[in-house]
Amino acid sequence: MQKLNIDDLMDYKFLSGIVISPAGTEAAFLVKQANRKKNSYDSWVYMMDLQTKEVRKLTSFGAEANLIFDGERTVLFSSERFPEDQAEKGKEKTVFYRLSTSGGEAERAFELPFQVDSIKKISADCYAFTAVVDLNQPEDEEELAEYQDYHILEELPYWENGAYFVSRHRRSLFVFKEHEETEKRIQKVTSDLFGVDGFQINGQKLIYTGASYDSLMPKTRGLFSWDIQTGKEQVLVDQDQMTIGLFASVNEEIWFAGSKMEQYGSNQYPDIYRWEHGKVTKYAEFGHGIGSVPTGDIMLGGGEKLIGKDKGIQFVSCVGTTGEIYECTDGQVKKAFAFDGSVDCFAAVKGGLLIAGRTPGKLQELYYYEEKTGTYSQVTELNGQILKDKYVGEPVYEGFTDSDGIKIDGWVILPKDYDPAKTYPAILDMHGGPRVAFGNTFFHEMQWLANEGYFVLFCNPRGSDGRGNEFADLREKYGTIDFTDFMEFTDHILERYPAIDPQRVGVTGGSYGGWMTNWIIGHTDRFAAAVSQRSFSNWLSDFGCSEIGFSFDVEENGGKTPWTAPKELWERSPVAYADRVKTPTLFLHSLKDYNCPLSEGMQMFAALKYHGVPSKAFLFEGENHELSRSGKPLHRIRRLKEMKDWFDRYLNGSND
Repeated sequence: MQKLNIDDLMDYKFLSGIVISPAGTEAAFLVKQANRKKNSYDSWVYMMDLQTKEVRKLTSFGAEANLIFDGERTVLFSSERFPEDQAEKGKEKTVFYRLSTSGGEAERAFELPFQVDSIKKISADCYAFTAVVDLNQPEDEEELAEYQDYHILEELPYWENGAYFVSRHRRSLFVFKEHEETEKRIQKVTSDLFGVDGFQINGQKLIYTGASYDSLMPKTRGLFSWDIQTGKEQVLVDQDQMTIGLFASVNEEIWFAGSKMEQYGSNQYPDIYRWEHGKVTKYAEFGHGIGSVPTGDIMLGGGEKLIGKDKGIQFVSCVGTTGEIYECTDGQVKKAFAFDGSVDCFAAVKGGLLIAGRTPGKLQELYYYEEKTGTYSQVTELNGQILKDKYVGEPVYEGFTDSDGIKIDGWVILPKDYDPAKTYPAILDMHGGPRVAFGNTFFHEMQWLANEGYFVLFCNPRGSDGRGNEFADLREKYGTIDFTDFMEFTDHILERYPAIDPQRVGVTGGSYGGWMTNWIIGHTDRFAAAVSQRSFSNWLSDFGCSEIGFSFDVEENGGKTPWTAPKELWERSPVAYADRVKTPTLFLHSLKDYNCPLSEGMQMFAALKYHGVPSKAFLFEGENHELSRSGKPLHRIRRLKEMKDWFDRYLNGSND
């Protein structure tokens, strides 16, 4: 059995964005793969004949995005194929191409003076699209050049992960008529201060969600429709009533995931609501995430996670430790069928569903679910050869019951060539969120560390996704019940696997997992080394520096702010205990991470350095909070290398 190598990541293919032709004869989807030379990702269009299940690569340029069907045998996508497709400095432009599904040369269709992030077809020459508009940007050319040197901040959030400053930026909805006169081609649907979350087309109406705000982004969202013929807007759900997530428009009904936040605040899991003939009713209670899937590092790109079906909807949800499809009809929610792993996106096809998913021990592939038989089968082999003859450790289920009587799901991946007569180092790997969940699907980071001779331990402590509101509710409990679960899980694994050397156990995690890493090293010396990734460490400073500090931080601390409870927030902050730390710690952080801003990781690093603790910070230029999942390929590999080198040094005694 060969080793899985760190740069096998370069060969992985990432599937996303499944779309179906109008008559249901073909499916198109995007496939991405790392390009080492460009240090980016190529993106191609692939086709599937839905009758024969034959799959073929349609494009070869490698820069395709915003994929839709423009006809039964034509796809439309954005691309930058020629120098003239690129926008001038300080301006924006998206160029779209058409291509026959039979192949041939792509033809330039049209260009839009925006950075389009989503597009849908309304009719023969009419499209709806969304793009972010900077309301501060001047129209005058001379003023525009000067504008590149300053930023105007009047709102919270004032910046956004990976996007830099976003005050007075709004994701706006437009209608584009390809063959209209120039001045009438593009019509803005939403008002200047309205931010769109998502939109769909229902006949001659646009259905969309979002909120209008000035100064402070609200937690709630509204539901709206806009008549394409008359230009009349209708408010379906006022924007101050509830949070609204994914939705589907089915004939005269609109189904959506909504929450009034009565018991668990803005993080309360949604229920399913239906709008019909001007009336909104709660159709079914659910109590889990709608659109959530188990976390991983082998997905790249989007796709539908909720669709309309007859008189109801189907959607993806992480329940327990799997991401499966559920359906809501007749006032009830039930699992559509059992899928072992995670459905990352899906689309309805004749007689069933087409799924981009992850199953245990495999990279992403397409699967076809046949409704008649209630079974699914794999229909692509795009990643089939990549892991062949390489060690892929099975996540061995090692769930246990904690000291409070709560069942905690957890797993262990054994090191390559495991010999129970030998001793090994181990790494406790913690997820972010905290409302995120691990499952039993392939995780490159963990599999590579196991191939390098480490036991890898991971679990879903209280606060995680998949177990309902009460289990996920960590408000005012950070560092208490979750800390207990992590420590008891580690004890459980050490007892179950005597081959693990208890003196050579490390700990790592990112985002919430980074916060927990920072907390752990200030409250126990049991770990020989730590790697804190994209972390935050101080509830007081994070409030004003994180894009979600004014909302998430206040919510998670029971409404407390730096002015109402400074002492409590300080005592709940990992950096408050930095003078106790003895664990050698590496800090990995991205400079454009505005979710967990650089200041949060660096103040913890500075505190450890000040107190003489072996520590190091490795910062990534141009990366954001998503480094481990969608960062530049070479940066992702370097992150893993730095992590392993640190653990090798302190758990294996190498690199001294």
